[in-house]
Amino acid sequence: MISIIVILFIALTGAAFSIYFWQRRPLPKEPDDRLLPQPRFSGLFARQDEQVRVAKESVQSKAQQLIERAGTGDLNALDESAALRDPRAYALVLDALVSWGQQSQENLTAIVTRISASNELRTNKTLARMLIELWKAAPSRRTTSQMIHIAALSDDPEAYGSAVDAVMESWRLGKLNQFSPEELVALLVSQYWLISPEARRGGHGFSLKRKLSAIRRELATLEPTR
Repeated sequence: MISIIVILFIALTGAAFSIYFWQRRPLPKEPDDRLLPQPRFSGLFARQDEQVRVAKESVQSKAQQLIERAGTGDLNALDESAALRDPRAYALVLDALVSWGQQSQENLTAIVTRISASNELRTNKTLARMLIELWKAAPSRRTTSQMIHIAALSDDPEAYGSAVDAVMESWRLGKLNQFSPEELVALLVSQYWLISPEARRGGHGFSLKRKLSAIRRELATLEPTR
């Protein structure tokens, strides 16, 4: 009996020492955050940025080629620049084409004819003012409609206002008898709505609207043409 008690005592003492020494073992160190690899969340965005950069460079390269072609009178360059959907590129190509148009009346007529036949191409105030001056030399029903149309597509209220003033001056001098008062008002007002909404807003757009209202009142006092 005494031997059993002694054996149990020794076993319990050994178990106690084992637990004691196990608890005193040093715990493993926690990893240092500085040594952990940082997650890379920028991979997707970096690829997107790269794609945007490549696309932008491609448009710029294409635009430069179109500018060079427009400078030699390639009218197709204007249509292709419109397809790029880049307003700045289109403006540069149009500027180059207008510079070519200044070389002769034939060149200018070719540009105007191409733009007039399109539902997408726009003009600028330089081209509009050039055509106004050319129109003054020989105003007619056909050239008047064309000139007013090109001026409206410039999206420049001042340029359109100059075109309207030129037409009204010629009409008052009896040079545009081909138009009745009603037809003239219809032409000037309908083409006004081709100007972009952004351009119609603001001071110049408001002045143009007042000018057209005054013309409508002026022509409304005349006897209707039958």
